Amino acid sequence: MNGSLNFEPLAWAFATGFFVAFVWLWFWLKEDEAPEPRHLILLAFVGGMLAIPIALVTQCAWLSAVLKYIQFDNIDCTNGVPANITGMTSIVMLVGFAAIEEFVKYFAVLALIFWRKEYDEPADAMIYLMTAALGFAAVENVFYLWNPFQNALLHGFTIANLRFLGPTLLHALSSGIFGYFIAKSFLSGWLHKGFDVLLGFLSATVLHSLFNVFILKSGGYKIEPALLLLGIAGIFILFSFEQIKHTIKKYYAKR
Repeated sequence: MNGSLNFEPLAWAFATGFFVAFVWLWFWLKEDEAPEPRHLILLAFVGGMLAIPIALVTQCAWLSAVLKYIQFDNIDCTNGVPANITGMTSIVMLVGFAAIEEFVKYFAVLALIFWRKEYDEPADAMIYLMTAALGFAAVENVFYLWNPFQNALLHGFTIANLRFLGPTLLHALSSGIFGYFIAKSFLSGWLHKGFDVLLGFLSATVLHSLFNVFILKSGGYKIEPALLLLGIAGIFILFSFEQIKHTIKKYYAKR
């Protein structure tokens, strides 16, 4: 009986955590006029899921380094950011966390997808990075939903709704922005591509960090600024898809 009681909230966390990620995946995949092979979409999604432990270990090391630098008494990254760490130190931690997550999502796609012959169009960079980001977000959702579902189903669904509109969408949009900078240099030389990868990484980190800072400053109660930020980023991504499609059509029309 105890086993079944413990399994039920975990099952709900998995079901809802992955469902909200799949909804956004379905939405963004519709922007791809030439759909990618399903097995590569699945591979990118799984790659994002597998990036979670890498992110956790790296974030733990980053948190420990910051706490050691400020000579914090109890350095134990497994407990998360200490409640009494505020101000610029907390912002530095959040920026570091965001940068790590954006890099591991990109690295997953770089290692699994970008070297394949099927990666042959600029918009593919956005599609695969956003897919990996949603795999990452799905697993992250499970972690955040397990405890709420242990409290009550209504609590779990409430948090799942917030995850749908907030962090899950954030991961897709920040990786989408990263992918946009890669996409726009798709036909450029290696030096230009390297610069755009760096610019994309920084842009994704800024978006991710701003969202986290807005949530931190509001205490989780006034989320309108964070949602407005995601709304603006979402519009940018939609226009970016159209711009990339138009650019590549013009390119092939000249050939």
